[in-house]
Amino acid sequence: MEYPLVRALLAAVPILVVGVLMVGFVWPSTRAMLVGYATALAIGVAFWRMPALLVAASAIAALVTAFSILLIIFGAVLILKLLQTSGAVGGIAASLTGITRDRRVQALLIGWLLVTFVEGAAGFGTPAAVAAPLLLGLGFPPLVAVVIALLANSAPVSFGAVGTPILGGFAPLRGVVNLPAGVGFEAFLSGIGVYTALVHLLIGTFIPLLAVALMTRIGGGSFRDGLAVWPIALFAGAAYTLSSLVIAVAVGPELPALLGSLVAIPAVAFVVSRRWLCPRRSWEFPPRQEWPPDWVGEIEPGTGEEASAAMSAARAWLPYLLIGAFLLISRVPAFGIAPLLRAVSWNWPQILGTPIEASLQPLYNPGILPFLAVALLLPRLFGIAPEQTRQAWRDTAHTLAPAAVALAFTLGMVRVMMDSGLAGSGDSMILALAHAASAATGEHWVFLSPLVGVLGAFISGSATVSNILFGHFQYTTATGAGLAPTEVLALQAVGAAAGNMISIHNVVAACATVGIVGKEGLVIRTNLLPCLGYGLLAGGIGWLLLALWPAGP
Repeated sequence: MEYPLVRALLAAVPILVVGVLMVGFVWPSTRAMLVGYATALAIGVAFWRMPALLVAASAIAALVTAFSILLIIFGAVLILKLLQTSGAVGGIAASLTGITRDRRVQALLIGWLLVTFVEGAAGFGTPAAVAAPLLLGLGFPPLVAVVIALLANSAPVSFGAVGTPILGGFAPLRGVVNLPAGVGFEAFLSGIGVYTALVHLLIGTFIPLLAVALMTRIGGGSFRDGLAVWPIALFAGAAYTLSSLVIAVAVGPELPALLGSLVAIPAVAFVVSRRWLCPRRSWEFPPRQEWPPDWVGEIEPGTGEEASAAMSAARAWLPYLLIGAFLLISRVPAFGIAPLLRAVSWNWPQILGTPIEASLQPLYNPGILPFLAVALLLPRLFGIAPEQTRQAWRDTAHTLAPAAVALAFTLGMVRVMMDSGLAGSGDSMILALAHAASAATGEHWVFLSPLVGVLGAFISGSATVSNILFGHFQYTTATGAGLAPTEVLALQAVGAAAGNMISIHNVVAACATVGIVGKEGLVIRTNLLPCLGYGLLAGGIGWLLLALWPAGP
């Protein structure tokens, strides 16, 4: 066995360990990623001869990056918790469902449009956990509500939580990628965002129609009942995906999901309110006494009356309109705000005397401006009692504690695999693995790259973690195979987004919110083919784009 192959097999061990523990033994990511980090550390020290200072510096850099990402997640989830407490989320739902009684169109409005909006605003498993209970309250069967919410939580995921899967997921590549003179790392990430949005446009536009067709098929009807809404379903899909592509080109990867949904929601709601593109006859689920046992759980579906008593739509939407406006102004170069925010920066070059460095730009981080700033205004704006406000903060911290641990150990594992080459023992663990992959597949790697993203999201429950886990590997494999790294990383991001349809973490959370714990396997089996189809189509589109529109660096 050749020595490079042995090193590649050793480098793959931490990833295989994590996959076996999370999929085979159903360990939570907090424990599995700790073991993965320890495994990478042991291999790095024993076989790559990493000294103690290099190990410590790598861990510090991982913690700094994790803190930067967690700021965004914390601010986004805190706002969502406060809005749930105030009733604003119910007002948002009522503004969408009050215009139609057709279950298929309601599924588009809540299961697609609201999911894309919540993904852009908060991400990290919250869209399905918010949309599924709302659909349940409208009278949808619990199983159907979860399947719809998870299927829809795909295309917008690449830009969830104001772009965290791209901005944070590929942050470890800073200082790794070889960029032409005059091209900054932010421009590199923006290029990934544009390619990602383009692939989602070509595939994700059809996800609403697929979700409705599966709903009517599961719901005792047929695919034909769902396909009958194809005009409004494709309009709803394109209203978001096309808007998100335009925003990705014009602004960057922070806002395609958030602003794209804010463009799509009023456009689709207006069309539905006029009954344009909608079927003449409404569709309803069978009577509840005819529902099979698989559909139901511990929580009784509602009637839809709950949402009608919520606050006004204008007041409910106001916080996110403010967030979208601030992010737009602060990210568009013409306004000149971004340099002022970036001027406040903390840098740690050559950590512990090693080549590793870390930095933070707190005011440019969306977690502080605008998320935390808006969160501090919400109690006064909505009249939230102090104890309810404190509870929202506690709930947010409780929700994110496991994610923080998993994220820190994931970044630690990836940093060890990246920084192991600095010990002077040849290629890093990531490079060894990537060289083996590129040598085995060559230019055909473009077909497999989205499936790697799917795998990462499936085992970790996060597109961001999937991108962190495999970003450097994808970049190095692409360069070794002579492929455009920008495109391959975009396909990684697309696959990671599609993987949310079946990610164990998201499925468990969504099932718990509607009372069907124990039926996660049924949900995964239902969504498996759409998920794999998304990844395979992305690979085919990537090959076509590579031939017609070669990417940048």
